[in-house]
Amino acid sequence: MPAERFAKGVPESLDWASLMTVLFQPCHQAVLLHTSDQQTPGPAAHLPRKEVLTLRRCPEDTGPAQARGVLPIGMVSQKGNKMQPNQDSAFYFQFVDSDGSPVWCACVLDGHGPLGHEMSTLGMQWLPLLILREPLLATDAGRLIPSDPQTVFTAIEAAFQKIGQLMQKASETGWGPRGYSGATCTLAFCAHGLLHTANVGDSRMILGTMPVAAAAGESAESTGCQTDCRVLTRDHKPEDPNERLRIEELGGIVARQRVYLDEWPYVGLNMSRSLGDAKLHAVGVSHVPDVATVFLESAGQSPQGAVKQQFLVAASDGVWDFTPCDEAAELVGRELRKRTRTKGILDEVCAALVCHAQAQWEAECPDLDDITVIVVSIEPGPCKS
Repeated sequence: MPAERFAKGVPESLDWASLMTVLFQPCHQAVLLHTSDQQTPGPAAHLPRKEVLTLRRCPEDTGPAQARGVLPIGMVSQKGNKMQPNQDSAFYFQFVDSDGSPVWCACVLDGHGPLGHEMSTLGMQWLPLLILREPLLATDAGRLIPSDPQTVFTAIEAAFQKIGQLMQKASETGWGPRGYSGATCTLAFCAHGLLHTANVGDSRMILGTMPVAAAAGESAESTGCQTDCRVLTRDHKPEDPNERLRIEELGGIVARQRVYLDEWPYVGLNMSRSLGDAKLHAVGVSHVPDVATVFLESAGQSPQGAVKQQFLVAASDGVWDFTPCDEAAELVGRELRKRTRTKGILDEVCAALVCHAQAQWEAECPDLDDITVIVVSIEPGPCKS
């Protein structure tokens, strides 16, 4: 299959505008955002950013306030200074289920190898469909997402099994060394007050929590509730003892924090799990995700009257390689405290984290990586006493 067809889908291309009408009814008030191949100038002319496109299932003039203007999400994807195109991709969708429950999903993919940009786009195109049309979810009549959290958890695992198989086949075709292109994937799926996460590779996700008063400009210290950072995913690295054992048992070589085949070309993968990479999957690299579920703060106030603001940050390793998680959470919290919630604010927050990560990279390494950030503002809840 020609490389040009990867980004259009396997075995057939996906027309997302048509897909929105298949997946959703107007009552779902669905919105989908995704990175595109179009680029816009960044702060540095040689580091362009991907244009983010928005698709809506309901007409803009009749949809809800969120669909018409302010969305609780920002997304920025900036190219590094390597020869390849920007190999990161990202998407976000939200809708209201038939029982009135809000549902949203955010995902960042980071491609690698000769066709990494095509592989990340392939994953971005198919994951929304594979999750929402997973047969395991069809248990509650009239609902897209059932109320049973274990069913949702299992369905996400099943969707990743399918995207893993699809991308493994895709990596075996095209030009260049076949079987050596792939992508990481970190995904959050929020429904019924629970946040389900799935992660393959070394993109990463954190959950930040800060007092709402601090978000409005008051210092966090004055509220008596400190800003908190919770890391939701773990990086899959070959030097991890359990990951290394699996790889070496299947004939892979772990050296210099990479996975190698004992054959030409001696390409080393610096992660132990990925989507794609068919050659390396034969020697223990896995597309099985870590899937977990966390409770989000409930709506309301504590006896002390403190209310929490939570936010999710999902980003490629262009952020995490030189920026610690708590530092990223503090920066996002600080940027949120500076601003009132208006259209585009979260894009500005993402851009601030991208610029910070770029500065950290340039201080440590000349080969600036692609940097992609999603920030999702989560509805506030009480500060636990």
